[in-house]
Amino acid sequence: MAPVFWCFLLRLILSLTKIENMPPQPPVNLCSARCGEKLRILSLQSGVEECNKLREMGFCESSEICKVMDGSAIICSVYGMRLAIGRTLGEAVLVEPVMA
Repeated sequence: MAPVFWCFLLRLILSLTKIENMPPQPPVNLCSARCGEKLRILSLQSGVEECNKLREMGFCESSEICKVMDGSAIICSVYGMRLAIGRTLGEAVLVEPVMA
């Protein structure tokens, strides 16, 4: 086989082993996550009414979101819509980064 193919295969194997050997990042709340990062919601840690309101807006467990902007309100892209929530609610949303 051509040397180009073997180079490609070796690079692919090395890139996969780097991803598998990376330590998992600990979960953080939405306020602490970086802007532009794809995130998966792990849990909602607030009162029943607040959790239900977040779920109605699309902030459900195992949903993938993207934090767009951070300020007095946190703006996230959820299912193609941009939604803003306050920082107190953002602290109640536990997320983890999604490997792209």
